[in-house]
Amino acid sequence: MIRVSTGVMLGLVEHKTMPVYPDEAMKKRIQGDVIFELEVDETGKITSSAPIDGDPLLIAASKDALRNFRFRPYLLNGTPTRIESQLGFHFAVEKTADGVNGHVECMASIPNRP
Repeated sequence: MIRVSTGVMLGLVEHKTMPVYPDEAMKKRIQGDVIFELEVDETGKITSSAPIDGDPLLIAASKDALRNFRFRPYLLNGTPTRIESQLGFHFAVEKTADGVNGHVECMASIPNRP
């Protein structure tokens, strides 16, 4: 298994479903980043996903979304290879005229953590 960057991982996305912002988190205005450590097999299927940072409500929503992610196989010298990487979602609450709205996006890079 080899490690690839978040950018490479995002480039391999074949199908994704973004997390649904939990109502409770929006009401409490909980926002921030959720980061997962992933392992992906030779076919592009996630075989392991472990949260390493984030609010529990946002982690739960992210886990549900990750079940629907599918990646193209990573090729090393033409051979499909198991990979590990990090993938993250950024959750943000925006105040609108009608109340609050939640927005979720994939993180293009994962900041270094102490």
